[in-house]
Amino acid sequence: MALETCIAFLLADSYDVEDFTLFERNATRKRRKASRMKTEPSDDLQREDDKRDVFNTVLESLIISDFKSHFQLTPSQTEELVRLLAPCKWTAVRQEGWTVWHAVLASLWALSTQESYHSVANRFHIAESLVCDQLDEFCTLVTSNLVNEIHWELGEEAEMSVVGFLSTVGLPDTLCVVGTGFIPIEKPTDVPDPEAYRDTDGSYSIKLMAFCNHKGRFTYVSAEHPRNWHNSRVLSATEVGKALRENPLALLHGKHIIGNSTFPLSEHFLTPFPDYATLGQKKVCYNQKVQSCLAVAQGSLHTLRSCFQRLRCLQKHSVCQTGLAVKTCCILYNMFLETYNVPVALIGDDATQKPFHELRYGHSGSLGGISKRQDIAASLGRTTKKRKYTCTISFEM
Repeated sequence: MALETCIAFLLADSYDVEDFTLFERNATRKRRKASRMKTEPSDDLQREDDKRDVFNTVLESLIISDFKSHFQLTPSQTEELVRLLAPCKWTAVRQEGWTVWHAVLASLWALSTQESYHSVANRFHIAESLVCDQLDEFCTLVTSNLVNEIHWELGEEAEMSVVGFLSTVGLPDTLCVVGTGFIPIEKPTDVPDPEAYRDTDGSYSIKLMAFCNHKGRFTYVSAEHPRNWHNSRVLSATEVGKALRENPLALLHGKHIIGNSTFPLSEHFLTPFPDYATLGQKKVCYNQKVQSCLAVAQGSLHTLRSCFQRLRCLQKHSVCQTGLAVKTCCILYNMFLETYNVPVALIGDDATQKPFHELRYGHSGSLGGISKRQDIAASLGRTTKKRKYTCTISFEM
């Protein structure tokens, strides 16, 4: 099936008659124009060039308002993704007439919707098993070839994030913020203890823990531990948690991470003041700013699940494959943020957990963390008073 026919069929249910007729007319006109400018293919290289021309023509015809709602990426980003993945060995691309372009578009479509795999297969006139195999392979290739799309920020990037949090939230020396969510999964078959992933309602899911910069871009993602693990336990098992214990200066260079009260307070990881209804104005102000930071991470996780709705129904029995799918969507989300500004909304955590200091093995925080949190809260108060005093002097002058 030709690529243009594939996409036309794919989108046919999404447009009204007038829009679809216009799309088809424009695509036909551009194909005819392109065919007059081409010679007959004489070798494999020419045929590949012809396919790329057709791909470009179809994408240009699809530049309409809701292209993003189907594929999440822009046409140019989609083409770049195809270019990066085309040289890879696709064992699932085995059907006659089926190309890497089909595989990428079908995978983006499958990740962006909650359509059943059977329905996606019908759209592309292929077997349901091919859709599932191809999606797994797409996620494997994306996470291995675009791994740098999610990276811990250092140097200039880190300084930009610090400045961003200071200007938008008002907390100094904040490198990133951590948020959590969960991803449903079928009873896993690739872990020693599947029942560890069982929730109280009998279903299974994994914990998604994500670190974000001031723009909501993912800088580190973990998606492999049971949802019912406490956040502090998940953090301790991640690479970030290990680095915080072993060499926090190399990881943060004097900066800190912001998290909610389920994480242990330290000089390198700041949390809110416990609210016993006796907080002073400075501590309340500090907590409000922390909540604004947390909104960045939780907002990104909420938007991630909205853009890539397949995360709500992956229907996989593998923790490993589920983790790859989650990281793939996070990589695509970072690409999505390059061209679209996403408003941040305050979204709550996926579940209520006890604050870390109330756990049997918990504590109120390290001395360095307690002192640093107090100093920042006090500085917020002093900054406010200084601004008022300065304004008064200026007015009198």
